[in-house]
Amino acid sequence: MTIEGYTKDEFGTKLGKILSTSRPIQSIEHLKGRSKELDTIEKSLYAPGRHVFIYGDRGVGKSSLAATAAYQYQSAEREPVFVSGSVDDTFQTVIVNIANQALRRPRTEAIRTNTTMSLEWRGIKWSDGIERSNLDISSQIRTVGDAVELLKQIAEAHSEKPIVVLDEFDTIVDVNERNKFASLLKQLGDQSVKLKFIFTGVGHSLDELLGAHQSAYRQLETVELPRLGWEARREIVLEASDAFNLSLDNNVNWRIAMVSDGYPYYIHSITEKILWEAFSSAQEVNEIGWDLFFQGLQDAILSINAELKKPYGQAVLNRSSEFEEIVWSTADHDDLSRVLSDMYQSYTKIVAKRGQNSILLDQSRYGAQLRKLKEENYGAILQQELGRPGWYGYREKMLRGYVRMQAEANGIQLTGERPAPKQKMYVGNARNGYRGPDTPKGVREHQRISDWEETTSNLPDPD
Repeated sequence: MTIEGYTKDEFGTKLGKILSTSRPIQSIEHLKGRSKELDTIEKSLYAPGRHVFIYGDRGVGKSSLAATAAYQYQSAEREPVFVSGSVDDTFQTVIVNIANQALRRPRTEAIRTNTTMSLEWRGIKWSDGIERSNLDISSQIRTVGDAVELLKQIAEAHSEKPIVVLDEFDTIVDVNERNKFASLLKQLGDQSVKLKFIFTGVGHSLDELLGAHQSAYRQLETVELPRLGWEARREIVLEASDAFNLSLDNNVNWRIAMVSDGYPYYIHSITEKILWEAFSSAQEVNEIGWDLFFQGLQDAILSINAELKKPYGQAVLNRSSEFEEIVWSTADHDDLSRVLSDMYQSYTKIVAKRGQNSILLDQSRYGAQLRKLKEENYGAILQQELGRPGWYGYREKMLRGYVRMQAEANGIQLTGERPAPKQKMYVGNARNGYRGPDTPKGVREHQRISDWEETTSNLPDPD
């Protein structure tokens, strides 16, 4: 043991409370960079008949924001209700799941022990902690009105301020089933049912998630969640290192922020692995430096979700050697969508860094190979941007962070080549989080920030 004062069990337990790689964050204390969104959600839920829809790319932290907001809103005598959508779910099955989750025990026996929950609805009896047959309940939910009637009774029995988080709403594949929720929200409002919903879903707009059912929009406060801003990324790592009295190399912190691409999952995963490496080190550890960073990064890559690893593996494994360099070139620079000629410039720099063992393709050959990355048997990593010939973006935006991690682990730093203007260095959009450049000043080949600023102080800011 090299982190003083902790057994392995104590260290792991404390680390699990600070970092959340495998489950949503549920407390404001550990949710970084989302204060504005939390405030928006809190104010919206005061409005009668108003519910919330959080949407955005996979991995940006929608579930964590929803869970934290739900715990803020839910009155103390009960837990919020958490259910998740799936490809097999229908409107009926989700309502049944909500009913069974809502009628479980309160969070502590000490709170309002005289409020043991029991409910009878259409001959179906619930008592605290006992789940009823899904089939029994489903048979009684034939219409949206039936669901409203059941949820109204559940809300009255559950708590003063009940709230339901319906996570991964987009996985309910049948648009007609999703549209029933629009009608549900309207009827809940019309009948003054006090139950609130927070939905989450992957998508770029509500049209993708609710189809053409525009009437639902009046009942929904929509919150689009972008990637984390720079300071939030850095704060996660700093808080975790401070918790164990470890100093943190500032440039290492920047590298984690850069490699993560703004996705909380990657930040938590890399930081967790680094801290385990520090705990397991044979040497006394006082600072998180480059050695621990690279060890933790390698461990994080090995433990990343298989669903994210698969497209990368399909693109580079059992392929000619240039494919890995081509894939890395797609994840360089500030922009999520890039024209082929710009990606080729990144590719030439990567090949130069790799040295004599790499063969530089000409731009025509590079383009032919890159276009293969749109195909399923090459992982379908890229997609052509609609209406923009020669422009490509990631089909799954979160995958770009994994590509960055792989490049970093192989000694290739994908930082982009354009210096960020000072007024945009660390501060994202106050309402929506980070949408600016991916290149903070100072994160270059392990240079100090002050050194790098001196070498670029005469460069013009980009337009």
